[in-house]
Amino acid sequence: MTVHDIRPRRSTTRSATSTERRVLVALSHPSDRRSVEHGLDRLDLVVRSTSEATSTLAMLEAFEPHVVVLDAREFHPAVTPVARAVRESSRVGIVVVGGNTREQRLAALRNGVDDVVSTDTPADEIALRCINTAARATCAAPTQVTLDDRVRRFGPLALDVDRREIRVNDHVVASTRLEYELFARICDTPFQVVSRADLIESVWGPNWYGDTHVVDVHLSNLRRKLRQRCDSVDYLHTVRGVGFRLSDDMQSETISPVRIAG
Repeated sequence: MTVHDIRPRRSTTRSATSTERRVLVALSHPSDRRSVEHGLDRLDLVVRSTSEATSTLAMLEAFEPHVVVLDAREFHPAVTPVARAVRESSRVGIVVVGGNTREQRLAALRNGVDDVVSTDTPADEIALRCINTAARATCAAPTQVTLDDRVRRFGPLALDVDRREIRVNDHVVASTRLEYELFARICDTPFQVVSRADLIESVWGPNWYGDTHVVDVHLSNLRRKLRQRCDSVDYLHTVRGVGFRLSDDMQSETISPVRIAG
């Protein structure tokens, strides 16, 4: 395993604590990797880096990063096993470097990344994007959630706050961190329309700038996954030009038949 720790003096004095924000830099190009490392180090994040797929997967488990920095090639033209493993962890933010074409950027966004930049983006800007993503990834669950509310049920749909899971008829639906957080925000007011602007501010923060239709991309991906569990109903209702809410179908107690994806 080849894993480079850019902060050896720190690692000899104490290990990373749960309150520190940890970033795993998994970029293949040495100069890109080093420049991002140094940018993150200046912001006082705990950083590890590697260029190997097996090391990335091992560090995803052992290091438990809040953010992983990946190459755009991990998502385009096809999603690699490494990208898939990172994406399926709902507690990990993803920043992609190397999105130099529109196709690369869209491929990354469609597959649940938090942010994507081109290779000529300055290292200090990438570092700031990482720290913003880490801040969102380390946000605690809302303090007003009571014991009875930790599993919120809407007919066949359930949101398990503690486990950060979405279920349909008790079957877990794999979701990315962004998909989960968008769904959780909609579940706060399930049958009221939540605007795209509200969803953006809730999930990406008030200082996020970009096309608000990125919300549509992530919710479209989540819809597809929900329908793989049961395709006979609607789950999310889109109010054209405004936002989203849970569909009226979610007010029924059960949905059948259930078609489980293989």
